[in-house]
Formats: sequence, structure tokens, C-alpha cells
Amino acid sequence: MTKIQQATIEDTSKDVKKVAKGAGISLIGSAIGRCLFFIYQVIIARFFSTEVFGLFSLGLTVIRIADLFGRLGLNMGAMRFISIYRKDDPYRVKGVLISSALFSFLCGSVLGGLVYFYAGFISESVFHKPGLTNIMKTFAPCVPFMATMMVVATASQGFHTTKYNAYIKDIVQPSANVVLTIFFLCLGFGFAWIIVSFVISHAIALLVGFYFIVRQFPEIKRRTIKPIYETKKLLNYSMPLLFSGFLGLALYWTDIIMLGYKRSAVDVGIYRAASQIPMVLTLILTASNSIYAPAAAELHHLGKKEKLENLFKTTTRWVFFMALPIMLILIFSAREVMAVFGSTYIEVGAYVLIFLTISQFVNCATGGVGFTLSMTGKQNITLINSLAMVVVNIALNYFLIPIYGSLGAAIATSISISTINLLGLVEVYIIYKIQPYNMSYIQGVVCGVIAGIALYLLDNYVLIDNYLIINNYLLNHPVLVRLVSNGLVVSGIFVAGFIIKGIADEDRFVFDAVAKKFKFRMRTSRA
Repeated sequence: MTKIQQATIEDTSKDVKKVAKGAGISLIGSAIGRCLFFIYQVIIARFFSTEVFGLFSLGLTVIRIADLFGRLGLNMGAMRFISIYRKDDPYRVKGVLISSALFSFLCGSVLGGLVYFYAGFISESVFHKPGLTNIMKTFAPCVPFMATMMVVATASQGFHTTKYNAYIKDIVQPSANVVLTIFFLCLGFGFAWIIVSFVISHAIALLVGFYFIVRQFPEIKRRTIKPIYETKKLLNYSMPLLFSGFLGLALYWTDIIMLGYKRSAVDVGIYRAASQIPMVLTLILTASNSIYAPAAAELHHLGKKEKLENLFKTTTRWVFFMALPIMLILIFSAREVMAVFGSTYIEVGAYVLIFLTISQFVNCATGGVGFTLSMTGKQNITLINSLAMVVVNIALNYFLIPIYGSLGAAIATSISISTINLLGLVEVYIIYKIQPYNMSYIQGVVCGVIAGIALYLLDNYVLIDNYLIINNYLLNHPVLVRLVSNGLVVSGIFVAGFIIKGIADEDRFVFDAVAKKFKFRMRTSRA
């Protein structure tokens, strides 16, 4: 390695180590949050019917849409401008924090009121399900708390740390939600109180979010720091992201809405259950993007294109290598995974899970392509991309759902998600002449192919009718053991592949630095 290459790696590693640290915190937090929300949904699926779970999913869909519009895109706008102003302009930072929180709460309150008063019309005229009315009315008060919580949590990332965002969204809110749900069930309360726990948990998380903002930015309490409001500038940046965010959300929720319109609540429940599992893949991507996004905004603002490209390459590679083995495990264990929700979710749900898992892997394999556009001032392109893909998604759902039901919705969404991410890659390359891939990916692809073949052989020649054959003996093979065996096979192949081939120089540099820091801390603690 030449001195120039070494210097480039060392320079890039400073940004990469920041991303690695932030992504690690975000990944742990997201994993905890996703598991807790998963538990919350499993409780509903187990304690209530598939139809009730479907109605709950429809109500949650409506409230998520209201929440998104309540934010006004200010979550992304606040993060970007705080990232730019944080070092030398506390006056503008204070203005951004106050205005973004205030606008989101007021707008969320208005939208929550509209949901409450028009719940009957939406339930009966749109979904033709009168039982949905009371569910939507119970959800409605949550909108202002959800919207403001998301703005406050995301804004905290503008200070180039992810831990407070993780605490607010992934620890406090879902923990309070699960605890309250179990508490109300133990008291014998009905289904409405399951939704009440959801509302209360968001109010609690919002209060905690304000506390963490004060810890990050104590100047917000100082009267001598007069806020400078750049409302027009903030909204001009945020509003396109609002519609882009809505269209992006529509890619994930159009299927639920159209299933609710064209099929029964049972179909909605099965699809909702299956769609939650592949989200484990997006945890990895979200963790990486949580710190990549503000870093990309700052690097682009400073004109450091080469550092931005190196960061884009490294983070995408990490996400790809982590997502690939998980995808393989989910595809070859689809029936076992769906059994967690109950026997009625297995047959169709397994195929839905497979299609959605593939699409989320494509999402992960393209890395932070969407944030590369939106954080560098190309948010209008992101908006156009999302609009085009929503139209495609609606059209595909319209034709496929009547024929294939929830499976048709999965196929439509998979095509849409994959297309929008691949299109973003092309646009980033055309605009900035950067792309995230190199020859180091061959290592992961080879390991993936070998692992796929191994799982196929394991499923068809070793595991027969839920039994494991070892030395001509049949051993009972429950669902959990099957999941563990698939996980061990994939993990073993990928670990062996990295031992044989090694890791990239820039990754090794970061790992060595982290190891040295860890050893230093160990020696300090022992002393």
C-alpha cells in the first residue's frame, strides 16, 4: 500500500469510524425497538382474531399517514440545518428546533382532529368496514405526539449522534407501549386499551425527547440566545421531503390500503404479519443511514466529494454483507417464521414473506442512495422518483390483488421498492459520477451462493417432514431448532469466507482502531 493510499484510508476512516459508532448504537436501538413492536403485534395477533388484527393494521395505516403529513417534512429539514449550523450558529439551531417542533405539533393536532371526525366516513365509504370507526377514533389523539416525537428524535441526529434518537424512538416509546399493553390485558381491559397504550407511549416518548434535546443543546434554555427563525428556508427544503416521504410511505402502505379496499380484513392481517419480518433488514440500513445522512449533508456542503463517495461505498458494503445472510435465512425459514403469529398465517404468509424479503434486500444493497440525493439538495429528484413508483405500485396492486390477494400485494410492492432504489443508483451516478460498488462484493456473493445451495440441500435432503436425519436416526426437529440450524449454516459459511479472503484495507484500518481503543479501555479499567 502506497503512502497516498494509506493517507486516503486514514482520512476516510475518520468519517467511517463516526458512522460505525453511530450505526452500531442505532442498530442496537432499532433492533430493540423493532423486537418490542413485533411483540406488541404478536400479542394482538394471539389474543384477538385475524380480522381484528387486520382492522388494527388499517387503523395504524391511516394514523401513520396523518403522522407523516403532521411532520411537514420537518424531521429531515431540522436534521439537515442543525447539522450545518451546529458548530458556529446556536441562534439558528435554536430557531430550527423551536419552529420545527411547534409546527409539527400544531399540524399534527389538526390532522388528528380530522381523523377523529371523519373516521366513520373513511371506515364505511373507503374500506367498507364499519368496525374500523372506533379503532380510528381511538388512534386519532396520537397524531400530534407521533409527529412531534419523530421531528424531535430525528432533529437530535443533526448533532451527529444517534443515541438520543435511538433512546426516544426505539427504547422509550416501544417499551412503554408493551408494558402498558400487558398491564391493561392483565386488568382484563378490552381491545381499545391496546390502542390507548400506543397513544400514551408516544406522549411519554415526546417528553423524553424534549429532555434529551436540552441535554444536547443546553443553549435552548438561555434567554441570551435569541432564536433566528428561517421558517421559509426550512419549509422550502422540508416540504418536498414531506411529499417524498409520503410517496415513500405509500410504497409500503398502498398494499395495506388496497387490500383493505378490495379484500377482507383477514387478508390484511396476514399481509401485515408477513410484512413485519423483512423489516429486520431495514434495521441495518436505517442504522447506517442514521449517521450517514447528516455526514453526507455536511461533506457535500463543504465540497468534499471524494470523502462522500468513499463513505457511500463503505457504508453500502457493510449493509450488503450484513443483510445478505439474513435474507437467506428468512427465505429458507419462511414457514417457521410465520408460525410465530399462528397457524392461520403460514400458508399464504410464507410466500408474502419471501417476496418482501427479496425487495428489502435490494433496498439494503443500494445503501444510502436516497439520502445521497436528498441530503445534497436533490430532494426534488427524490420526490419525482417516489411519485413515479407510487403510480406503478398502485397500478400493480390494482391488477394483482383481485387475482392473488395478499401475495399479489407483495409482488407489486417488491417490484416498486426494487425499481425505485435501482433508479436512484443510476441518478446518483449521472449527477455525481459516484457509485457504491467494487470487486470486494464478489466475496459476499460467492458466500451467498454457497449458503443458498447448502440451505437447499439441508431443506430437501437432511430435513424431511420436520425431522432431522443424523446417522440413520430420526430426531424430532421443532421450529426453533430449524431456525437455529439454518442460522448456523449461513453464519458458518460467511465467517469462513471472511477468514479465507480477509477484509478490505479500509475496513481493517477501522477495526484495528476500534480494537486498540477497546484494549486501552480494558487496561484503564483494570488499573
